[in-house]
Amino acid sequence: MTSRDTHFGSGKPLPFLDSIRQQIAKIPHLGHTEEGAAFSRSDLDYFSAARIYITFKVKLAEHFPESIPSETFDFLVDLIVHEWLSRRVGSHRPAELGVPRVASRAPRIQHAVSLGLVTIEPDPDSDDIQIVTLTRSARARLNVFFDYMASYISVL
Repeated sequence: MTSRDTHFGSGKPLPFLDSIRQQIAKIPHLGHTEEGAAFSRSDLDYFSAARIYITFKVKLAEHFPESIPSETFDFLVDLIVHEWLSRRVGSHRPAELGVPRVASRAPRIQHAVSLGLVTIEPDPDSDDIQIVTLTRSARARLNVFFDYMASYISVL
């Protein structure tokens, strides 16, 4: 890799690429641990796993440039999976996700609200429940992101 690939004129490594390198370095290599084989070649192709991980991080940054913490992204994934599953069992629209009022104040939910990725509305049937819904923009971005990742992984 040339310096042009990892630096912008300043001579400092790009923090995003540096972060990916550090995280990939934490993926266990093929080999043995005290408990036995860490991974066998049949279970994990290290190079493919690293490629998938890098692509995931790069595409995530493209589709969500807001720099979403992993806890917030995990919550968005929970919401979209909830929607997909409720449609799969025959619902015409996604089932609403109700959370207790206290839970709606969690940092990951509030961060998603501040980024405009989810909305929170009171449940008309219960004073203690808040309805959390993906915005149209977040839903579209998640769908495109997962469609891309699924097609990318399927060709490996």
